[in-house]
Amino acid sequence: MVGIVVVAHSAKIAEGVLEMARQMVGTAVPLAAAGGIDDPENPIGTDAIKILAAIQSVYSDDGVVVLMDLGSALLSAETALELLPPAEAAQVHLCAAPLVEGALAAVVQASLGSSTAAVMGEALGALAAKQAQLGVAQGEEGGGEMAVSAKGQSISLTVRNKLGLHARPAARFVRTANQFDAEITVRMGKLAANAKSINQVATLGVRQGETVKITAVGPEAEQALAALQALADDNFGDVDEVAAPDVEIGDQKLEIVEGALAGIAGSPGIAIGPAAHYRPTLPQVTEREVTDVAGEWVRLQTAVTAAIQEIEQIRETAVRQMGQSEADIFAAHELILKDPALLEDAHQRILTRKINAEAAWQAAYEAVAARYAAIEDEYMRARAADVRDVGQRALRHLLGVTHPTFTLAQPAILLAEDLTPSDTAQLDPALALGIATERGGATSHTAILARGLGIPAVVGVGPALAAIADDQMIALDGRTGQLWPDPDKKTLARLKKEQAEWQAERQKAQRLSREDAVTADGRRIEVAANIGSPQEAAIALQYGAEGVGLFRTEFLFMERDSAPTEEEQLAAYQKAAEVMGERPLIIRTLDVGGDKPLRYLDLGREDNPFLGWRGIRFCLDRPDIFLPQLRAILRAGAAGNVKLMFPMIGTLAELRAAKEMMAQAKEELRQAKLPFAEKMDVGLMIEVPSAVAVADQLAREADFFSIGTNDLTQYLLAADRGNRKVADLVNALHPAVLRMVRQTAVAAHEAGIWVGMCGELAGNALAAPLLLGLGLDELSMASPAIPAVKTAVRQTTMAQAEELARVAVGLESGTAVAEFLRKEIGD
Repeated sequence: MVGIVVVAHSAKIAEGVLEMARQMVGTAVPLAAAGGIDDPENPIGTDAIKILAAIQSVYSDDGVVVLMDLGSALLSAETALELLPPAEAAQVHLCAAPLVEGALAAVVQASLGSSTAAVMGEALGALAAKQAQLGVAQGEEGGGEMAVSAKGQSISLTVRNKLGLHARPAARFVRTANQFDAEITVRMGKLAANAKSINQVATLGVRQGETVKITAVGPEAEQALAALQALADDNFGDVDEVAAPDVEIGDQKLEIVEGALAGIAGSPGIAIGPAAHYRPTLPQVTEREVTDVAGEWVRLQTAVTAAIQEIEQIRETAVRQMGQSEADIFAAHELILKDPALLEDAHQRILTRKINAEAAWQAAYEAVAARYAAIEDEYMRARAADVRDVGQRALRHLLGVTHPTFTLAQPAILLAEDLTPSDTAQLDPALALGIATERGGATSHTAILARGLGIPAVVGVGPALAAIADDQMIALDGRTGQLWPDPDKKTLARLKKEQAEWQAERQKAQRLSREDAVTADGRRIEVAANIGSPQEAAIALQYGAEGVGLFRTEFLFMERDSAPTEEEQLAAYQKAAEVMGERPLIIRTLDVGGDKPLRYLDLGREDNPFLGWRGIRFCLDRPDIFLPQLRAILRAGAAGNVKLMFPMIGTLAELRAAKEMMAQAKEELRQAKLPFAEKMDVGLMIEVPSAVAVADQLAREADFFSIGTNDLTQYLLAADRGNRKVADLVNALHPAVLRMVRQTAVAAHEAGIWVGMCGELAGNALAAPLLLGLGLDELSMASPAIPAVKTAVRQTTMAQAEELARVAVGLESGTAVAEFLRKEIGD
C-alpha cells in the first residue's frame, strides 16, 4: 500500500493533519509526519533528516507520496530524496497538492489500494470540491485573460522566446515579480515554482511555445499579473539574436583534421599566439559541527552580500563593454544569490544539521546546479556553470580566499578547464587573443560573453588542452571549433590569410559606425562613450565613439585598501587621453557615496545616503582626496583634449567652491613646476533638480552641461531606483524628466554653451530623435549602443525630432511616451 508523509514547518500542524487522516482511514494506510526542527528556541522549520526517517518508516515497493506545506519544505524533501538509495528514491513522489486537502484525499485513495499515480492525481484535484461548493470558476488557460479562483487571480502566458524562459528572461521575470506584495506561483503542467525564485523559475525548463499559468495572491496581485503580462508581451525583454553574425554556432564537434583538436565553435574569429593557462582552484570544504548556528548564518549572509556587490561592479563593466543584453547575464547571477529558496535551504542545513556555513552553502548551491544539469534542454543545462560561478564567489568570502585575477603580461590565447562568466567579462580584448576551454558549449554564458567582447573562442576541446605548455605557439578558429597545438607553416599561412580576410570584413562593418551622426537634414550630433577605465577607451573607438562623454574615475578608488596616488591617477588619465588623441575626453571627478562606498574611508551611516554626503559634497570636504585628483587631471590635460566635469552640483556655491579648489590645484602645480593644462573646459553634471532650476546661473560659469538622467529621474520623481516597491516610477521618459531636459538645454544655449546627456536614456536608440528635439548637442552612452543611436540620428530630421519633443512633453506618463515613440518611429 502507498505510504503518505506529511511535511510541515510546524510539528503540531503535521501531527494535526495526520490526526484528521487517521479519523478517516484508521490504521489502514502507512502514515508519518515530519514537522518542525529540534531547536526549542526556534522550532519552526523543516529537517531533511526527519523527512528521510519518515519516508523510511512508511516505505514499501508500492511507493510513497510526500505532501509539503511551503518554502523550504520542498527543498528539504528534495534533499531527503538525495540521501535515499537511487532505487528507493525512484519510488518516492513529491506532490504539489495543498497540504490539508491533498493529504486527506491522498489517504482515502491510498486506502483503496490505488497506485501512486492515482493517489497523486486525487491529491492534486483536492480543491475541486471546495471550489465547486464556493461557486468559483477555474482560471482560463489561454489568451492572458484575467480569471479569479479560490487561490487568487491567474493569467496564462505563452512563451515566445527562441530559447524559452532561459536565464536572462527568467531574471527579468523574477525581478518584476519581486516588485509586488503578492505570493506568485508559476505552473507548467504539474510543475510549480515560486515566481520570486530565479532557480525555481529557470529550472521549470519552459521552452518556446509552451504556456505557463501565473497565480498571484495578496494586496498587489492584480498589479503583479498586469506587469508580468506586459513583460510577456514584450517577449520578456529578450531579443532573438543569431549566436554569431557570420557562423552557425553549434554543439556538434567537427571531424578531427590533420594536426588539430576538435572542439565546439564558441565565438567567431581566428587567433594565433602563445598559450597561457588559467586554472584557479578552491580549497576543499570540510564539513564540521558548530555550536553557534546563528553566527554561521550571519557569516553566510555577509559573504553573499559581498559577492552581490562584486557582481554589480562586473555588471556595470559588462554594460559598458558589451551592452545591456550580455550584461543581463549578471543580473541573473545577482538574483541567483538573492534567491530566497537557495538561501533558506542553506539556512536550514545550518540549523538542522548544525554545520558550518561553508559546507551548508556549498551543498545548497550544488543541489541547485544539479537540478539545472538534469534538465533535458541543452541551453538550460549550461546554467549549472552560472550557479557554481556565483556560489563559489560567495564561498571564497567564507573561506577567506581572494578571488583570483589574471593579468596577461603579453597578448596570448587563454587556456582553461572552464572559464566562469565573471572571469570572461573581465578579460581585456587587447590582451586575450582567444579562449579555449576543456568544457562548455556554445550556449554557455562564457561563449556568449566572448562573442560580446569579440574574442575568438573554442570550447569543449577536452583534456588535451592541459598538455599544451605555457608560451607554446598555438592557433584556433572560433568559426569552426578547431585548435592547432602545434600548427605547421602551411596551416599558419592559411590561418593568417583567413584571419586578415575576417578582420577586413569586421573593419568594413565598423566603418559605418565610425562615420559622423548627421540628421537627414544636415545637423551633426556628437555621439560619445561612457567608460570606466582606460582600457575601455579603445573599445569605444571600435564602436565609433567620437570622444568620451563620461570617464568614471571611481574604478581607481574602489577595490583597494587606500586612495590612489596622484601619479597612479595621472598614468590612467594619460593612457585614456593618448588613446583618444584629439577627440574629447571628459573626466568626471570622484563620485562616491550613496551606493558606491569606499572601504578605506568611513563615509558614515546615513538614513538617506543618496541625499547625503556624496559626489561633490564629499570631495569639497576632503581636499586630501580631491586635490590630488584635480592635479592629476590637469596634468593629463597638458597632452590631450581633456575636459573636467563635476558630479552632483546642486547650487552655484558648490560650483564656485569646486572651481576654487581647481584654481588651488593649478597654483600647486605652478609651484612644483609641473606641466599642466592652464586652460581646461569645466562642466558639470545636471542630475539634481535644483541644478535645473538655476541652470541659467550655472551656465554663466560653466563651459558645458551633461545631464545624468539616472539620478535626475530618481530625485525628480522621489523614487529610489533601487527600491523594488517604487521601481516602476523610475522612468527617464516621464514627461517631467523630459521637461527638465528641455529647460536645461534652453538655459545652456542662451548662455552659449553646449549640453549633452550621459545617463542611460542617451543610449536608447528609440529615444534618440526625441532627445535631439529637446535640444541636446551630444549623447554619451555605453559603447555597444553607439551604432544603433547613430543610425537613429541619421534616419530623422530636426523638424521631425522637434515635433516628437513637442508631443512627448505633453503626454501623461513615461509609458505613454514609450508607446508614442514606438508608434511614430518603430522598433
